[in-house]
Amino acid sequence: MRPSSVVLSVCTALALGLAAAPVEAQLDVSEPKRFEITPVAGYQWGGTFDVGAGSGLPAGTMRLKGSFAWGAIVSFLAQMGSAVELIYQRQDTDLEFDPVSGGANTNLGGFAVNYIQLGGRQQFGHSEKIHPFISGSLGVGILDPKAEGIGSSTRFSWSLGGGVNYMFANGRTGLRSDIKLWSTPVPSGEIGVWCGFYACVAAEGTDWITQGQWTGGLVFTF
Repeated sequence: MRPSSVVLSVCTALALGLAAAPVEAQLDVSEPKRFEITPVAGYQWGGTFDVGAGSGLPAGTMRLKGSFAWGAIVSFLAQMGSAVELIYQRQDTDLEFDPVSGGANTNLGGFAVNYIQLGGRQQFGHSEKIHPFISGSLGVGILDPKAEGIGSSTRFSWSLGGGVNYMFANGRTGLRSDIKLWSTPVPSGEIGVWCGFYACVAAEGTDWITQGQWTGGLVFTF
């Protein structure tokens, strides 16, 4: 083969390689993603429950102060804009007691609230970048007083919420914002008695710790 033919062949191969590179990059970007990891942070508020004399405390209301919250969401992306999500959220705050009999509130010390839940997300709309969604989850709420000698309590909890994802042009990163309602049942300390024809039954009542939350985070897809 003549040198000129070799040079021509090499130049042709380089040109084809350079032309194919953008196509391969474009195909890589357009490939469907399967997972999202979203570190989140925001503000969590609310959380009160009543306690009665049966709890060992004076009758009154326990109140969690609003404070900073953080966590992470791992999402498995399914079809039709749906996703299965594993959620962890934590809030470090203070617990206050407001007695029914009046008087000043008492700060009972530090308190941590942890949520570990499995749920789902459903997007809607037709935009390529902006994806509103609704979400829900079930799992546990871990109520953890920081005072020595008081153990934590793990209870069933659930959440409902909604939000929006905004994906950047690269298709691999974006922003996410959620508004959620968390709810956890706890014993109220109130004892109720029901009597029938054969016997009487005593049972402790239930109250609900209901919290609101707004968070935002950076989405990473792969």
